[in-house]
Amino acid sequence: MLSHMAIPPRHKCAGPPCHISVKVLVEKLPTSEAVLDVELSWDELEKASDKAYRKLVQKVDVQGFRRGKAPRSLLERKLGKEYIYQEGLDDLITEVYRSAIKEHELTPITKPELDAPVFEVSQIGQPYHFSLKVPILTPVVLGDYRSLHFEREEVNVTSEEVEQEIETMRDRQAQWQVVDRPAAIGDRVTMDLKLSAGEQSISDLKNNPFELTSERHGVYTGMDEHIVGMQIGENKTFTTTLPEDYSNEKLAGKEAQYDVTLHKVEAKELPELDDAFAAQADYETLEDLRKATSDRILESKKRRVNNELRDKAVQAVIDQAQITVHPVLVNEEAEDMLHQFSHMLEQQRMSMDQYLMMMRKSREEYLKDIQPAAEERVKRQLVLDEVARQEEISISPEELESLLRAYTQAGYNLPRSEEQLQSIAISYRREKVITRLLELTTDPDPDAETEGAAAVEAASDDVAQTNAVETEAGEAGEEGEAALDR
Repeated sequence: MLSHMAIPPRHKCAGPPCHISVKVLVEKLPTSEAVLDVELSWDELEKASDKAYRKLVQKVDVQGFRRGKAPRSLLERKLGKEYIYQEGLDDLITEVYRSAIKEHELTPITKPELDAPVFEVSQIGQPYHFSLKVPILTPVVLGDYRSLHFEREEVNVTSEEVEQEIETMRDRQAQWQVVDRPAAIGDRVTMDLKLSAGEQSISDLKNNPFELTSERHGVYTGMDEHIVGMQIGENKTFTTTLPEDYSNEKLAGKEAQYDVTLHKVEAKELPELDDAFAAQADYETLEDLRKATSDRILESKKRRVNNELRDKAVQAVIDQAQITVHPVLVNEEAEDMLHQFSHMLEQQRMSMDQYLMMMRKSREEYLKDIQPAAEERVKRQLVLDEVARQEEISISPEELESLLRAYTQAGYNLPRSEEQLQSIAISYRREKVITRLLELTTDPDPDAETEGAAAVEAASDDVAQTNAVETEAGEAGEEGEAALDR
């Protein structure tokens, strides 16, 4: 797409209309970039050099003259004529660029790439050409998102689900008692364990506890069935096969040799299911506990349904839209994701360098891996912002202040820097957009939260890192343990 812009001269003139002094041809490329081809008249360049002279003469000492008083000819002799013209030209290029992006409503996302020849004396009296290429934010073209509709799933809770949750609670309060019998599934055993594959040592553990299960995954897959039946003090060697998806690709699917010595067997004792058990959870009776558990499960299901509807609605709007994303935006988002992930690793007392070393990846490889997720995040943000524009959704100062109070009541202690406030406001506006999309595309939610409460919960995801990054951070410890065993 080509468009023309004429920047009028910066001086007033009488009589016939002034001629065009600066010509700018703007081409918007399908790669989310704009190319500005500019022709400056000699008059404009001469005026720019005069302006540069007046600026430079205030800064440069010329023998025999006070600052600001030296004639141009002497300043040119001291600095060079080309220097003064180049100084004026640099300022003029900046001025033309700013005018062009404003005139054509371009939104640059990084600095432009300038293709401009250095000024030479031989160019005096001649027009001057230069070009700029700049990545821009391409406006999103939305589809007919108001025609979308999604059914809200009805939720209920069964007695089986309640009893299963209570059994989980009993399991968490179980006591382990030492027994003098062979190990069985469900027992907790303490043993020395050496695991190797050929000449490669994988694990060398001393007095390590394992809860025996028939559904073990990961590096120790297939181990438990060999431990079952062992007696205290017994030593045993056996062979298993490492999982095909083992993190060390060179060892994945290979035979692994175990050498284990069993030191202790403990059996799990569950607490009695009675009112005393309920009292430990601050309920008077077992029935009160069951009722509270049922309510908690129901609330969890409603949240799941609502989150799924949110994701469906937003994804459907994204799928309808025409979106062009420049790689600069994706790279910046990937860097932001890495920064967020690094922060969460620090909370787990692990540095990003340690994580990358355990994953055997470089920083560049990690950034490449998260590029698809970063691109999806950028598309989501662009689409929500465009819906906000079309639906005229904004955040007032009063709304922002109310949200900040809600954050404080929820236990968040947030700094109120300009950057932080802007981030929270953007997250809040996007949350309001999603709420609006649900209003347009689904039946009313009878149990809907207040907008402020929903915004605190959703916007806090953005402040305390997004769900995708949280998931990766949550798995980092487990992956790290497997990597350390290599």
